[in-house]
Amino acid sequence: MRTILITFALALTTTLVFSQNDFRELDRKSRDYFEKGDYNNLKKTSDIMLASGMDYYYLRLRLGIAAFRNGQYSQAVDNLSRAVRFSSLDTISRELIYYSYLLSGRKGDADLFLSSMPAQYRNSSLTNIMNPLVTNLFAGGTLTGFDYFSYTKNKLYYEAINYCYSFNAGLETSFLNRYKGTFMFTNLRKTGIFYSTIDSTGRNLDFSQNQLYVKLTRNLFPGWEITGFGHFAFYTEIVPSPRPFRIASKVTNKSEYSAGLGVSKKFWKLRAGANVSLSDFENSNQVRGEGYLSFLPSGNLDLYFTTGGMLQNDSNWGNTFQLNEEVGIKLSSKIWLETGLMAGNSFHYVRNEGILMNNSFIIPSTTVYCNLILMPWKKITLNISPSYSRITNYSWNLSSLYRDYELDLNSFGIVIKIIYNN
Repeated sequence: MRTILITFALALTTTLVFSQNDFRELDRKSRDYFEKGDYNNLKKTSDIMLASGMDYYYLRLRLGIAAFRNGQYSQAVDNLSRAVRFSSLDTISRELIYYSYLLSGRKGDADLFLSSMPAQYRNSSLTNIMNPLVTNLFAGGTLTGFDYFSYTKNKLYYEAINYCYSFNAGLETSFLNRYKGTFMFTNLRKTGIFYSTIDSTGRNLDFSQNQLYVKLTRNLFPGWEITGFGHFAFYTEIVPSPRPFRIASKVTNKSEYSAGLGVSKKFWKLRAGANVSLSDFENSNQVRGEGYLSFLPSGNLDLYFTTGGMLQNDSNWGNTFQLNEEVGIKLSSKIWLETGLMAGNSFHYVRNEGILMNNSFIIPSTTVYCNLILMPWKKITLNISPSYSRITNYSWNLSSLYRDYELDLNSFGIVIKIIYNN
């Protein structure tokens, strides 16, 4: 019996010495690979150590920092969160977790993570990060030129649009840690010739419309957002009298609106969202549902694909739809390029949680666009978005509710937006 115990003790001592030597060697390798920036071999060595039960603070810290440097933000958050469990005073890991959420496009989660962190666990970098009431200021404009087709005489409702242009400005706010507000004012103008039953020979179209957009977002960690939005339009309608020498033109102040609710979820490699909304455009009511799905192959903003669509029912004009596909790619540390295609037969609609409003009879049957995103300075972002659209246009009978004289027209446009990130 004594001989058996001695033999067991010697075997256990030999195993412990071997394990300690093995640990020292693997730890040295992982440290060397980390210092050399050799992430692949660091990962292989770490997998061997973790499979052998060797899990400790510095291993997780090295893995987390290496993943962060390589833009693998989901792996960075996983390893750095484990590092914090080993060392509750670790401020480096907490800082990198915050930036992992931020650089992967999950700003809401980054803000929530920071707000939930006690002050004693923030390093100087995180301490200096403030969430101001106004987080972004933005301004921009659009200009679209159309094929100009006019009639000698047309008794139906028809707009021969020459140019359409707009100016917008707004801000985003952050309050109560979990809430974000977006407010935007837009002035839209159209020029051309307008035809109707009263003006069958046409009259100058000098249309001006003011719009107000409001969105309130509630962040729910991790990744969930609930949104309520509204878009309101105000304009003056001038209807000339059929007997201009006897009765003055009729001037009417009109307003239209859209309102809806949405929900979205941001995973590391998938982003999904849906919303429902209703509107009252051109003396008709619309109800629609919209959804999108984005795929980020690497869990970051280096490359992403988005598929979306909208289905709508109009109380006067029936069912319509829109589908869109988009791909985005990071060209450099300060330049992104997005390009996409949109097709459908919708009019009187809103898209993108209500921010895009088309309360006219213009039908963009096919649109090809690109969006160049530039960050020339630290707090400035510039978006430049040219586009081409194939427009399907009709003459409309608003009393008997039918359309006629189908036209296929071209339009070219550009959108410019500048954002100041506070």
